[in-house]
Amino acid sequence: MRRGLTVFLVAITVIVVVLLHSVSHLLALLIEDGSADAIHSAEIPAPNSPLIDNMAQYIPKIIHQTYINESVPEHWREAQRSCIDLHEDYEYKMWTDAKSRELIATEYPWFLNTFDNYTQPIQRADAIRYFVLAHFGGIYIDLDD
Repeated sequence: MRRGLTVFLVAITVIVVVLLHSVSHLLALLIEDGSADAIHSAEIPAPNSPLIDNMAQYIPKIIHQTYINESVPEHWREAQRSCIDLHEDYEYKMWTDAKSRELIATEYPWFLNTFDNYTQPIQRADAIRYFVLAHFGGIYIDLDD
């Protein structure tokens, strides 16, 4: 009986140690102080402050949107136009299926086979978002928002 209890306790200890080790990074997040990475309110200029123009731009002023081709449906054109008009100082990039494939083929040829073999067009539209943001920076806005 004593030997069986010892084996059981050792097995439980090993399991607990393995489990704790596998979640140690998550547990470290509970006690890690992330304040050094925070942007404090004193660092953020007030709206319309001239200090905004002198700050470093972390996100380039580029708006990306995707559609099958350049002929955006009428019911989305008003939203597209207001997005462009509200952000006059932003570069606007419309990513059609052809332009998307060209970017992948030119800059990310290792992904082209996967991109071409997606069964649904929305899969390519979803994928290109990440590639254009990683490559150019900026923001992505859905046409239907």
